Amino acid sequence: MSGFGVNNDNGISPVIGVILMTLLVVIFSAATYAVVGNYSLNEPVIANIEILSVDVSNQEVVLVHRGGASFDVSEISILISINGETLDKNLIDLPISGTPAGFLHAVGGVLWGTPTNQTHDNIWDQGDTGDFNIAGTNSKHFNTGDRLKITILHRPSGTIISSPERRV
Repeated sequence: MSGFGVNNDNGISPVIGVILMTLLVVIFSAATYAVVGNYSLNEPVIANIEILSVDVSNQEVVLVHRGGASFDVSEISILISINGETLDKNLIDLPISGTPAGFLHAVGGVLWGTPTNQTHDNIWDQGDTGDFNIAGTNSKHFNTGDRLKITILHRPSGTIISSPERRV
C-alpha cells in the first residue's frame, strides 16, 4: 500500500466551478457596463419662465426667466395655445434668425440668433427675455379675455421646463 499515489479528483470540480462562475460574472458585468455606459441621461431643466407682458393689438408676447436653471434655447421648443387650442405653427427650432412661419417679424431676445452667432450665447439665463408676435396667418390669435398658455419643452429630456398661463 503506497500512501503517496492518491488518485482522487473530487476536490477540483468545485474550485473550477467557482472560477468559471466568477469569470462569467466579470464578462457579463463588463458587457452591461459597455452597453449602458453609451447612453447619456439628460437631466430635466427646472426654471421659472413667466409671461411678462401681452400686447393684444400687436399679438406680442414677452417671456422672462425669473429663476432656476439656465438652459440652451437650441434645446427647447415653445408651444403656444389659446383657450386650450395649440397653434398650428409654433417655435420649434430655436434660436431663429429671420421671421419664422406663423409669426410677424423676427423673434426677439434670447430666441433670436443662430448657434454660430457670436453676439448671442443662446443661453436663457435669469433675467433674460424672449419675445414673439403671432401673425394673422397662424391658426389662432388672441383677444382680450382669452387664456394664453406657453409650454416650454426641453427636447433632450422630454420634460416641460415651464408652462405659464395668463388671461389676456
